[in-house]
Amino acid sequence: MFKRFLDWIQAKIIINQKYRSSQINEGEVYWCSLGENIGDEENGKGAEFSRPVLILKKFNNNIFLGIPMSTKNKESKYYVTVRLQDSIRSVIISQIRILDTKRLMKKIAYIPREDFVRVQDSVIRLIKS
Repeated sequence: MFKRFLDWIQAKIIINQKYRSSQINEGEVYWCSLGENIGDEENGKGAEFSRPVLILKKFNNNIFLGIPMSTKNKESKYYVTVRLQDSIRSVIISQIRILDTKRLMKKIAYIPREDFVRVQDSVIRLIKS
């Protein structure tokens, strides 16, 4: 575990020097370097500490509100299933966070508009509960 934190610190230095991604749009899913996080926070995987992230809200060309995704589909108010290309994925709305576009690596796809609206509605319900 300690080694992963050290590896993440090195990766973070490189990411911070990176040129910002091109234009982003709400509803897009990107591979995103989330890092090695604390406790139950959602980690990235692999050498790039990445996982798919849904862009929920774009604030400007530098920061956005993102939600990590998972291949595990759970029945919970904290998970919303969406279609991503030819598969079903879960958006983990309890892990929503502000992210810098420097963390973005590669665009995967858009989620369908109806799925995006369901995610938005689920986030609003979670905040109000």
